[in-house]
Amino acid sequence: MRHLGWVLLLAGLVTVGCGNSRLSAAPVASTPSASPTPEPTARIPVPTPVPSPSPTPGPRLRPLTSNGCCVQPFWSPDGQEIWFLDRPRPDAPVGIWGISRTGGAPRLVTTRLGVFSPDYRRRAYPEGGQTIIEDLKTGERWIAPNGGRAVVFSPDGEWIAWEVSAGEAPSLDRRVTTLWISRVDGREARPVLQLVGGGFSGWFPDGRRALVITRETSGADPFLAVVNLQDGSLRPIARGQRLRGAQISPAGGWVAYQSLFAVDPAQNGLWVVRADGTESRRLSVFGAYRWRSEGRLLVIPLEPGAPSHRVLEIDAATGAVRPLTDPSALRFRIAGGDWALSPDGRRIVFVSAMDRNLWLLELPE
Repeated sequence: MRHLGWVLLLAGLVTVGCGNSRLSAAPVASTPSASPTPEPTARIPVPTPVPSPSPTPGPRLRPLTSNGCCVQPFWSPDGQEIWFLDRPRPDAPVGIWGISRTGGAPRLVTTRLGVFSPDYRRRAYPEGGQTIIEDLKTGERWIAPNGGRAVVFSPDGEWIAWEVSAGEAPSLDRRVTTLWISRVDGREARPVLQLVGGGFSGWFPDGRRALVITRETSGADPFLAVVNLQDGSLRPIARGQRLRGAQISPAGGWVAYQSLFAVDPAQNGLWVVRADGTESRRLSVFGAYRWRSEGRLLVIPLEPGAPSHRVLEIDAATGAVRPLTDPSALRFRIAGGDWALSPDGRRIVFVSAMDRNLWLLELPE
């Protein structure tokens, strides 16, 4: 299981901290669609949005790369660059490359793949059966006391969390794991609590609490809970038969999650709940989602057969839906859920399902 954890984390490359986790994959969207359809490797014309009388600029879409370049885009800490996994030329190394959000030639960021802290100062990676934590500013390196398992950095980058499984359970729903935390240099390592058929879903911004999925007993329905990392106490906030994709809002006041395959169809869908367990609400749409800001959730609806994806903004407190793009004016499709929201919530970068290039979608305020 320790090697599987690294595979899952390195497949994403993005920071896993408050609001992001290995459970946060959601059904997503696809990319730019224009007529006539260009060849997959061709640069396609930029669709022109319909002029709006509003003084607020409408959404804009433009290509960043050509010739089908890369996968797994994510944003640099300052939001000025998009980083991605690529090998741009046969003589170039495989690594994380970066390109300005205004376009230009890509540059090599690093050939060392790993999981970054939220401020990108530290990086964790597997080496020789151990987990190495590296400070990219000072060059210091530490061996995590976790037997080579994958880790998740705290929001301030000073702590790491990991899971230790107790034997091989016949199914993940019955697996018992222990959640551990320590400082990045290995000090103060300690177990927090045992989780049944679930796991760690993310750090809250205060670094003192975490979101987990667990069960009261093996085979029981799972529930989302907030755990106090000091004493291991739990506060359940949501229940369901299959809970997935839990994401914590930027300030920690809300949690978005999916409830799937419930016997009662009314329980299925995309939900939001306050972090104290109040104001639970099923949203009127289902699809891929990211928190844009506190209390505002971006959703790319799952709409099979639609000619284009679209972006919606949901008010968590009311459930009100605000369309941010109009398929009749701006058409795009995202390939396999490969997209990332900028730190300021104003832009989406994605891999196009049509030409496999990176495109930038600028959203209205």
